[in-house]
Amino acid sequence: MKLTTKVITVACPVSAGKPTLQRYLTKCCRPRLLIFFLLITFSCRPNKAFFNQSSSEFLQEHPQFSSEFENKLRGIYTDKSLFGDVIFGVVDENGLVYSFALNREIIEGKATSLDNNSPLYIASSTKSFTGTLLKILEEEKKLDLNKSLDEYLPQLNYSDSIDTNKITIKSLLNHTHGTFSNSMTWKTAYLGYSGENEELIHDLNTDFLYDPSGKFRYSNVGPIIAGMVVENLTGKTWKAGMEENIFAPLNMDNTTASVSDHKLDEIRPSLIVSKERGVVDKGFYKSDVTMHAAGGMISTINDLSRWLSANIRQDSVLLSKDSWAALHASTTPQDKVYFTYRRTGYSLGWDVAQYQQEEILTRFGNLAGISFHISFMPEKKIGVIAFSNDNRAYLLPHLMANYAYNMLNALPADSIFQSERARFEEAFKSENEIVYPEASQLLTQSTGNDSILGTYHNRGNWPTISVIKEGNHYNMKWGILSGPIYKKEKGGNQSNLGLLTRDFEIRNDTLKTGSLTYIKAKQ
Repeated sequence: MKLTTKVITVACPVSAGKPTLQRYLTKCCRPRLLIFFLLITFSCRPNKAFFNQSSSEFLQEHPQFSSEFENKLRGIYTDKSLFGDVIFGVVDENGLVYSFALNREIIEGKATSLDNNSPLYIASSTKSFTGTLLKILEEEKKLDLNKSLDEYLPQLNYSDSIDTNKITIKSLLNHTHGTFSNSMTWKTAYLGYSGENEELIHDLNTDFLYDPSGKFRYSNVGPIIAGMVVENLTGKTWKAGMEENIFAPLNMDNTTASVSDHKLDEIRPSLIVSKERGVVDKGFYKSDVTMHAAGGMISTINDLSRWLSANIRQDSVLLSKDSWAALHASTTPQDKVYFTYRRTGYSLGWDVAQYQQEEILTRFGNLAGISFHISFMPEKKIGVIAFSNDNRAYLLPHLMANYAYNMLNALPADSIFQSERARFEEAFKSENEIVYPEASQLLTQSTGNDSILGTYHNRGNWPTISVIKEGNHYNMKWGILSGPIYKKEKGGNQSNLGLLTRDFEIRNDTLKTGSLTYIKAKQ
């Protein structure tokens, strides 16, 4: 269904004439008549896999929810002149009971491709799926989470500087393993690599840090190594394991760990926006090789509702009740606050937190403007999925999730919202005032500047950097990323690589960026 105005959808397209009906109902009908027509619509959905009796019950039990929630979100969107998309879903143990999508096209009554089947990048929320995959393999007796890395991935030995008998598979999933590698992290998240585990294992063995304390230290490293363990044990990649053990059993037909499964322009992009210039940059900068076990999934609201409801009801199609309980329970303490959530522990992929005196399991994700929220309250058996892609509004999914929870839990939602909105406003202001390079700052072509053209190699195993000419200016290519080069006012250069910006300088055929040194290849 292509949305043209306010939309409350639960499953799938209903009829070609629905947008006209929605516009008529939105403008002309009383609330009771609107609910009546919506209930008829829900009861006629052709996709039986998504039919959910609790969707109509939700509207009946919470008759003011949709109007109050949508008014709040529209108010923020228009007040802040947001760009991009916001999409939101409420899920119970039976599935998706409410959803709402908003962007500028919808506000202006124009056609949009944004709906419940739009591909969304979920970033670090992938970690909860990876933890579940490993728990499934344990239940199938293919591994033991309490056994060591030495047993399951002996080729990873950290140059014999770390006793890998003391690193368990569980510690990889709950971030207590203590290891870190800059080169491996940057390659898998941003720059790309050969795609072979051997390269990453080489990086881990030769470029690593180690904290033997066993304390919680969040990073991508543990889940990525856990993905290698899956391949070592089963002979199948982490991506294949996810498809076979999670996506297929839950009928998540539009969920994938490969960017190439979609047309690039169909994936909701990152938007970098500033107060002075509006949209500064827009795109989706991931590729298949940078989709990994700690942040490598694209899904949809419809598919994610299946995943979240399976967690809420502890569906036996994936795991037994005992395994679900172990999967969701805290396995290590943490004491951190993010936005309004006091995180007290970490399970095998979920942050265990408190919000308004309720236990809440959360798993968020961010990437260059994309902000993704998924959470649920086990006791209340209710959860939320939320997505936005205007970098200034990265707290918006969390703010709106809280508003939904507070309305559903009969708390003073409006007053709590006002208090929490102050934090959103502060973060928004900070992002909105970032100054980005202008076209006038591009490093333009000249005989003198041509001296920086060429290919630069690092003596370690970092991806090659190339400086090339693009029209009348220069581009930097680092691994799979590329972008224009700008001249900095105080000397040196900066390149906007989409996912990140990088300062560097070149002197006498030596390129330095951060702590990395590259040498220009001879012609």
